[in-house]
Amino acid sequence: MFTDLRQALRTLIKSPGFSAIVVIVLAVGIGANTAIFSIVNGVLLKPLPFPTASRLVSISGIVRGEEENSASLPDIKDWRARAKTLDAIAPISGYAVTMTGNGDPASLEVAITTSEMFTMLGAPPLVGRVMAAKDDDKGAEPVVVLAETTWANRFGRRASIVGEAVTLDGLRCTVIGVMPATFQFPVQAEPIEAWMPIGAVKFLAQFRDQRGAHFGRAIGRLAPGATVDQATSELTTIAAQLAKEYPASNAVRPAARVTSLQDTLVHEYRLGLIVLLCAVAAVLLIACANVANLLLARGTVRHKEMAIRAAMGASRVRLVRQLLTESLILAVLSGALGAVIALWSVEGLVAASPIEIPRLKGVTIDRGVLLFTTIVSMVTGVLFGLAPALFLSRADAGDTLKDAGRGSTGTRSARTRQVLVVAEIALSLVLLVSAGLLVRSLIVLQHVDPGFVAEHAVTAGMLLPDGRYPDGPSRTAFYRRLEEAIRVLPGATSTGIATTLPLSGSDMNVGFTIEGRPEEPGARTSAAYFGVSPDYFKAMGIRLVQGRVFTAADTEQSAPVAIISEAFARKYWPNENPIGKRINAGINKRGASEVVGVVADVKQLALAEPTKPALYTPFPQTPWPFLAVVIRTPANPAAVTGSLRAAMARLDPDRPVEKLTTVTEYIAKSVATPRFTATLVGSFAAFALLLAGFGLFSVMAYSVAQRRREIGIRMALGAQAADVRSLVVSQALRLGAVGLVLGLAGAVAAGRVIAALLFGVTATDPLTFASVSVALLAVLAAAAYLPARRATHVDPMVALRTD
Repeated sequence: MFTDLRQALRTLIKSPGFSAIVVIVLAVGIGANTAIFSIVNGVLLKPLPFPTASRLVSISGIVRGEEENSASLPDIKDWRARAKTLDAIAPISGYAVTMTGNGDPASLEVAITTSEMFTMLGAPPLVGRVMAAKDDDKGAEPVVVLAETTWANRFGRRASIVGEAVTLDGLRCTVIGVMPATFQFPVQAEPIEAWMPIGAVKFLAQFRDQRGAHFGRAIGRLAPGATVDQATSELTTIAAQLAKEYPASNAVRPAARVTSLQDTLVHEYRLGLIVLLCAVAAVLLIACANVANLLLARGTVRHKEMAIRAAMGASRVRLVRQLLTESLILAVLSGALGAVIALWSVEGLVAASPIEIPRLKGVTIDRGVLLFTTIVSMVTGVLFGLAPALFLSRADAGDTLKDAGRGSTGTRSARTRQVLVVAEIALSLVLLVSAGLLVRSLIVLQHVDPGFVAEHAVTAGMLLPDGRYPDGPSRTAFYRRLEEAIRVLPGATSTGIATTLPLSGSDMNVGFTIEGRPEEPGARTSAAYFGVSPDYFKAMGIRLVQGRVFTAADTEQSAPVAIISEAFARKYWPNENPIGKRINAGINKRGASEVVGVVADVKQLALAEPTKPALYTPFPQTPWPFLAVVIRTPANPAAVTGSLRAAMARLDPDRPVEKLTTVTEYIAKSVATPRFTATLVGSFAAFALLLAGFGLFSVMAYSVAQRRREIGIRMALGAQAADVRSLVVSQALRLGAVGLVLGLAGAVAAGRVIAALLFGVTATDPLTFASVSVALLAVLAAAAYLPARRATHVDPMVALRTD
């Protein structure tokens, strides 16, 4: 073994240029595979960091056949009381509160939940205690559990923090504990900074007894021995019972679905990550084929060496072992360099990724990933080294030493290399078509009309704490002061206020009934909801289709009014004029609202989603404790951010301004995921194309060298340079055509796999397939041109004399 190792090292050192090329090509492939696998491992494969992670589940209601990942607190309590397959269920809802009194006002990302969540997850506190059952009771003292990062950043890790009171949204809450930095729940891209019981947030506490208020997700833990399917069946039975017992709120929710919590967290990102992993695996296979080609070409030079070894008594197994040792050394060096490349790549990918993937920021190159790199390196060494080793070990000592067998062995080598090049071309085409489909999809997505004008507009958000703004009149008073303050900002041509903005990542949905129209049993009527100011539509550039917009006369004292979107009108009044119709929305306690206008549709959550019905009401008639402002300006939007921040700070110095950004950034964020995926797959495809072109170039260069005598004879008999170039290029294009046919079949299958990632483009888009095929053939022709050009420089007399 040591003899093989010493001999292999000596051989590789004699060819430093060849060894360096092989190591670099393989290292890039191994590094890319390691980097992507580390992300797949950290996001998809690693269990959640809780003692009973495999038993944690997410519970959703089924509304008219559609899964809705929210539930009311009364429903959750009934599920918990009646279910036998679940031994714990807890609600959890994201919320933002403002912390004051400890430095500058700061907004904290808070999880609103119950004590059962901590019991279910089995996570001990770092300091103090977690929430107890008494903290869930109505009228209980407001408490908060801090995250370790909040404790460190805001309180300097002060040991006496437990028992102290902090001000959250104007309410004094007692700190009862601190959770370690390793504890994060819910698992999401942006970490939670504190946990509070429902009763500590007045805005949410008002819904705790309302079955129609679905403001939180339900997380459960399977009982020992129970399965997800059993829990789904049992909760569906319970949901059907609740639908009969509480038809007003639950008739539309007659079923439930239970899924693994880890599957729920990564479902949205699984396909994209698997596609990336397959793409880098294809790149590594192409790299292996390239290196195998190089080794086969080099084998022509080493054929006599192997024949001499065989003549001196070396067995074929001994020769194969020697050659595979050389390949494995190259693979080990490539794996080491690949690990370094992966380390840099992972840091860059995580930092550059615009996708809010849960657990992505915690991805590292750990022992499991290094084991993967080691295995991949060893398999790679065998893959690219086996074929050349078997070929060279067949050398017949007598024939080779007499130069009699060169033709047959050269033919076998050439055929093997051609097969490898065809495989490279086929895999490259699969990657190129996949990248082309993703790019085409991205282009179509970027041209989707969002329904508003994003350019030259800046926006910011603000939360109104319950302590200072406990009711509608106080919120409306603040709204009016804010409306007046932003209207006079320098450079502002139009301004508006809304509860949320489209494509901002936040949305509200409300249920409603139509006056004079009987409710259908089990039917569900809901729409995206926006409470807005009169100038909101002008500021956002949303087109008025029919009727009027809101005016200053639409106040809390005036008759309730509403504006609907075109999708709303088409769905509920397809052949009628909606103006004058009346809607009873669940959010308006003053009675039915009259429809006074219809506006153009807007995309609420993403450009790729179907357009949903939308309902707008005047903000003073339905005042909420959260709002966003939008300022339109003919100048650079960044120029008004300073004055906007100052104006909002003057209104309430204790309220931090949130999400101060441009509306165009909302558009960019909506296409960030497909852009990132298309960029990565496109980069891998480009590298694969480069490798395939190099592989074809090396095969054709080798072919020209092998056929030098034939080419010399042709030229001696009168063949022109153009004829020789045509001979070589046509041979290359025949290989390309075979690879093209095989690649197209693979590309059709790959298109079906990535179909869920496409928007506005079919998985077999003819334009993409045709353009990519033509581009690939053009690159292959270019790769074959240099060997063809070299062939025309063969001197017939020299070629005939040499051979």
